[in-house]
Amino acid sequence: MSARVDMRPSAVSARLRYVSELAADLAPEHRLQAKLDLTAAAVSARLRECAALLELCQRLAQAKSR
Repeated sequence: MSARVDMRPSAVSARLRYVSELAADLAPEHRLQAKLDLTAAAVSARLRECAALLELCQRLAQAKSR
């Protein structure tokens, strides 16, 4: 069973803004500040986000091939 992903431009933009806010500066001098939360809940949330982004990419690829 796959989750439905809202494909409206505003929803896609909101997801991209959210992911951009989560992205840390990985320059060597900032890496210690970019440690990941490795609790089960945090890892599960990141996996769900990855799955949603994968589905989004697959849908965009399908739409492009039409």
